[in-house]
Amino acid sequence: MYTQQVGLCKQIVREHYGPIVEAVVAVLAREGRLSLRQLVPRAKQTPRNVRQALAVLIQHGIVTHAMSKEGSLMVTYYSVCLKNILRLQRAGLYLALVEERMGSEGLAVFRTIMASGVSTIGNVCEVLGVAEMGKAAKLKFNAVVAKLVRDRYIIAVNTVDTITKADRIMQAEVSEVEKLTIPPTAKELLAIRRKILEREEEEYQSSNVVGIKRRASADISADHLSKLHMGADGRAVAFSSHGTGEQNGHSHANGEQQQVDSVDDKQFFRAYFDRLDVFLRNQQVVNYFTDKYNAGAGALLKAILRVTEQHTRTCRVKLSETVSSTQIFQHVSPDAPLVDAIDTSKDMFHQKYDASGNPVVEPSSKELSRERRSEIIFALLEVIHTDSSGIVAKVDERGTGQYRVNFERAAITLRERCVDALVHEKFGSVHARLLRVLRDKQKLDEKVVAQATMLPIAACRERLHDLALAGVIDTIEIPRSADRNPSRMFYLWYINSDKQMRSAMRFVYQAMSNVIERGAKEASARALLVAKTRRQDVIADPSLLTDGERKELQNLARIKQRLAVASVRLDSMLLVVYDTDPHSADLQLLQ
Repeated sequence: MYTQQVGLCKQIVREHYGPIVEAVVAVLAREGRLSLRQLVPRAKQTPRNVRQALAVLIQHGIVTHAMSKEGSLMVTYYSVCLKNILRLQRAGLYLALVEERMGSEGLAVFRTIMASGVSTIGNVCEVLGVAEMGKAAKLKFNAVVAKLVRDRYIIAVNTVDTITKADRIMQAEVSEVEKLTIPPTAKELLAIRRKILEREEEEYQSSNVVGIKRRASADISADHLSKLHMGADGRAVAFSSHGTGEQNGHSHANGEQQQVDSVDDKQFFRAYFDRLDVFLRNQQVVNYFTDKYNAGAGALLKAILRVTEQHTRTCRVKLSETVSSTQIFQHVSPDAPLVDAIDTSKDMFHQKYDASGNPVVEPSSKELSRERRSEIIFALLEVIHTDSSGIVAKVDERGTGQYRVNFERAAITLRERCVDALVHEKFGSVHARLLRVLRDKQKLDEKVVAQATMLPIAACRERLHDLALAGVIDTIEIPRSADRNPSRMFYLWYINSDKQMRSAMRFVYQAMSNVIERGAKEASARALLVAKTRRQDVIADPSLLTDGERKELQNLARIKQRLAVASVRLDSMLLVVYDTDPHSADLQLLQ
């Protein structure tokens, strides 16, 4: 836990929930697990306010609780998950992703559940007024909800979801030990813990979808289901567990009932942010290949990731499922810019000419023939899987090839790229060059670093110390003799990955806090002007505002827009630096 992280979380909670909830979060973040009796005096709030704040935080998955027996009493302890607080900054990105993939109907359902924290589908129907709509609208709503649940944009809430994984494991361990007649040995205790972890992982990896039920629908015609089926534009409408009646040869005219998926109205659901983080991570990988090569390579990698997304639930997954080149070919968008993506010609001229000597104009991406399109895709696949990053690997030569995405290598590559950008922004291009040399050559003496970077030894030493003070690089001592005398040692510079990531996170946390503080300061400096714009007479007659006031409002809107863009960019850095790490302990919480 970082001081900058706690300060940032307090600012986010204050912005979203107010000062009372902020006081409760600040105490839990500072002192850890506390009971209600301990929390009330430390938060300096009334017991009622603290209980209501805890209810709101538990509702939104920010606070978890666990019961512990103390003497003859059962005491409930509360703890805060800072990771879920930081995710509040991505609310706009999450909503944009859902709208892109599920359409406006899916966005309305997801936004309602996300605003409530935890909600039943019945409550969502009341909020959206589905009961007052027609029969076709109700069918469409049910199909959209079923699609959201099946694709795990929202997941069912169980009684253990408000308890952290560590507490669940401890409770399971206590119950297993109580079944034994004698205290377990160290070997038996290790076996019990391994069994519990395997059971937790098996339940987590289960493909069963909770909350979906099948019902026989005799009042829905096959033609109607076909019209409400998922379209090519990505808008979810209606679904059948066996497809439409026409596709399976079962017609309503024949009197046969059809099986359609529906969602239990009484089951509680919550937004599954881990699933959406996968989409954000995948977009970062696509951007990496787009920047390194071209838009065609990015489109090809996007197609690969789209195939593997179905089996990638969270960023904890290190390797994707294998994908054949045929599947990749089918999922490449028709609008993908493949024409100028790669030169597959075998002659020495870039410009091709016909028999008359006129230059040959390549057709657009949509007009490419199937043979030409496949030729470009296979050539791009060859370039991508031989890339030095090792993100895409060719695992099998069967047919036209089998490919797999190494998300662990992708996380390392993206983190290195992000750290380079942070160092370049904070210190300059020379420091970034020093960092890249150390990353490529590993442990080096400062004289060798100076030679590799073509810098004077004094300037190189000064810049190396700047990076060391920032925690980006570190030194290692190699003694010349057994007495380990400091004057007789080699001091080599190298990159300590863990320390570097911690420093990068501190930079990002501090920058995000500065953005929020700047926005609050700009708003407070123009508070009177903003209050004037909300008056009824000004709303009715905007001419009451002077030209200077209008310019000041435009300036405020421009500043807010720039700060919002900066916040999104910093949050994308945080996603790359920490959230994509498969070894992160926080990724295993609240699963």
